[in-house]
Amino acid sequence: MILKLSVNNQSVESSGITKDYKDALCEYVWNSFEANATAVAIDCIPNELTGSAEIVITDNGDGIAYDSLERTFGAFLASQKNSRSLQIKTKANKGKGRFSCFSFASLAEWSTVTATPDGNIAYTISLENADKNQCDVSDPAPTTRSTGTRLIISGIDGICEDDVSFAQLEDTMLKAFAWYLYLNKDKKIVLTINGTELDYRKYINTDASVEKEILISRIPFKIALIVWNEKITENFSVYFLDEEGVVRSKDTTTFNRNTVNFNHSVFVTSPFFLGRDGITLKGKRVELDGQTALNEYDEDKKVLKELSKEIQDVIEESLHKHMAAQVDKAIARMEARDSFPTFPNDFYGALRKKDLVQVTKEIYRIQPRIFHNLKPIQEKSLLGFLNLLLSSEERENVLSIIDEIVQLSPKQREEFASVLKRTHLENIIATIRFIEDRYKVIEVLKTIVFDYAGYANERDHVQKIVEQHYWLFGEQYHLVTADKRMQKALEEYLYLLYGDKAPNPVLTPDEEELRRMDIFACAARNTEDANGSAIQENLVVELKAPKVVLTKAVLRQIEDYMDYVRKQPLFNSQYRRWKFIAVCSAVDDDVKARYDSQKSKGKKGLVAEIDNYEVYALTWDDVFQSFDLRHAFLLDKLKMDKEAIAAEIAQTAGDEKSKDTADALTALVAN
Repeated sequence: MILKLSVNNQSVESSGITKDYKDALCEYVWNSFEANATAVAIDCIPNELTGSAEIVITDNGDGIAYDSLERTFGAFLASQKNSRSLQIKTKANKGKGRFSCFSFASLAEWSTVTATPDGNIAYTISLENADKNQCDVSDPAPTTRSTGTRLIISGIDGICEDDVSFAQLEDTMLKAFAWYLYLNKDKKIVLTINGTELDYRKYINTDASVEKEILISRIPFKIALIVWNEKITENFSVYFLDEEGVVRSKDTTTFNRNTVNFNHSVFVTSPFFLGRDGITLKGKRVELDGQTALNEYDEDKKVLKELSKEIQDVIEESLHKHMAAQVDKAIARMEARDSFPTFPNDFYGALRKKDLVQVTKEIYRIQPRIFHNLKPIQEKSLLGFLNLLLSSEERENVLSIIDEIVQLSPKQREEFASVLKRTHLENIIATIRFIEDRYKVIEVLKTIVFDYAGYANERDHVQKIVEQHYWLFGEQYHLVTADKRMQKALEEYLYLLYGDKAPNPVLTPDEEELRRMDIFACAARNTEDANGSAIQENLVVELKAPKVVLTKAVLRQIEDYMDYVRKQPLFNSQYRRWKFIAVCSAVDDDVKARYDSQKSKGKKGLVAEIDNYEVYALTWDDVFQSFDLRHAFLLDKLKMDKEAIAAEIAQTAGDEKSKDTADALTALVAN
């Protein structure tokens, strides 16, 4: 049978049919999917000269209905198919798809099997490039074969075997069909190219993509958020499909950001969209058919308003997870650029930095464009001002400032407000625990050195506590070693400074070499001297049993340590400062007399100073009082129950005083 077509060569040439063979193949694959195919295969049969003798596209769809040929093949630009598949860039093909191959081939032949009330039938349709105004249709014949269509494109010119390889076609096919394969993954739809299956996961981040089914006014909606692995050229849009998969309209999302690489598209499928074209989520009128009453239109607006909220929640949730994965890298880059303010190297400084980092992370998640393309000085200034706000009474106003910049949604406002309150509360709680723990150490030490002087000793009690709580002598110190001979202590000090490249220390023979140093600590960070030069501070502490009084003999021992260190060439640099401290329960009058000689220096407990070396004589009460003064503000603000802590210590001690009790007290804070 010859089927006349309402078409001529000139009308085909001017119809806008693609001249790209890859796009032409996409048109034929769409035809297969529109015919409900779940398996589509593209295969190239090469000729003897490595060219393409034939390109074959096979599917298991519904086939081409014989009784509708005049409406389908017979009317150019009037195809029955209304793009049931999503055409992101183009509208319905209007029958142009079947002519697509004629930009590179001379003959197309469809062998199809379709169902009829009397059973399946098979026939062929042939269309030649030289005579587009007619096609040759064979007589249908009964068949037991399953429905489907096999298209053979032949007479190919200018396309070689490699042009139809998987490597050449994969990218084009993924751009066209990745979303379709993902949305229909439950149907196990497969597209193969020369036997290799196309994997949509190469283009789609399946971990970040989300599917959600909801009911609005008892109408079912299926929301599918697809997050692309790479940037897409289209705007980030919401596509509205009816139950048959026909795209009725589309609208852009409110998340078209080019700074966070959150490339996404949203597909909403529902019977609600049948007969409702031109749908938008931004308050514009929906184009409805003429049978829709005004009250129905008002109900539509309510449904769309609720749908818009659901879509936004899905995107925000996925975006939040996406930004959580990105924000740590962003913060690391800020730290590498030294954009964060410098904080004191102590517990309080660590809390303030943690607070700033947490709030910065939340701002970055909400609106990363705030930090986008900032110059180093701008980024540093922004974080500096943010830190000042967080540390002031204006802390809560950070939310208002950010809200004015990015117009937060109610949910974002709630989340950001909770972060501001949570981080503040977390810091308060952490500070309370921190101070409580330290005050507990102080109370235990007080009990041991004052109440258990006859039962406690230096090695088993005082030293065990101090070597784990060296903050007693300054926040800036980092413990290196404890209770080791000076020889070993200096070796470990060298290793701390230089690692495996430490030089072998050659120490001057001296009787002080065999003396044992109780606590050897060095500065955790560099400090500055009076002239602003960087200098490293080191600390040596001599501890005695609680009953020992700090006499000239005890003081002489710490001075011997100082003399020994001063003689070592490896340790007498002008860029090192050394502090030697002797601590006992009491200081005798001879040692107290030496305070006056150093009174002009304004340093409590200083008894000797030589170049960069200082010697201090302190009582335990000096150490405890120094703690109270350093923490007075916090102790007052936090209203700490010191009596409860003291009562806990007393309960552990009990009424009996013994070495065992001293051991038990030590174990409370030194384990």
